Amino acid sequence: MKNLVLLLLLTTLLSAQEYREFAHKMGYETSYERAMEKAKKENKNIMFFMITNYCPWCSKMEKRVLSNLDVDKTLKAKFIPLILNKEEKNFPKEFDVAGSPVTYLIEQNQEKVYDKRLGYMNKKEFLNFIK
Repeated sequence: MKNLVLLLLLTTLLSAQEYREFAHKMGYETSYERAMEKAKKENKNIMFFMITNYCPWCSKMEKRVLSNLDVDKTLKAKFIPLILNKEEKNFPKEFDVAGSPVTYLIEQNQEKVYDKRLGYMNKKEFLNFIK
């Protein structure tokens, strides 16, 4: 039983660490407050990608869509990218919805969501979403 608990704890820590590695590699913010400050300073809106541990669709979207160079270039031209793990609870309560992944587009002046998608999007769907 102890081994099972240790295995689950280790797996959770590794899953949480993976999104931070992705954020670091891709230049995504991992703090809602810092992303909002940066968005206001650069006069850009925020693309907020909410993930959870053990979410295969979150991981697929990171690897297949968000890591794509064309997507990344288009995204960063218009948005400050933010990625957070829902299970860490370090975001405003209004973003605590059922399901993952969830992608929010947030207007930086009024800090309001102006579009939201639940679930995986392929490259074409994602590019249409952020345009």
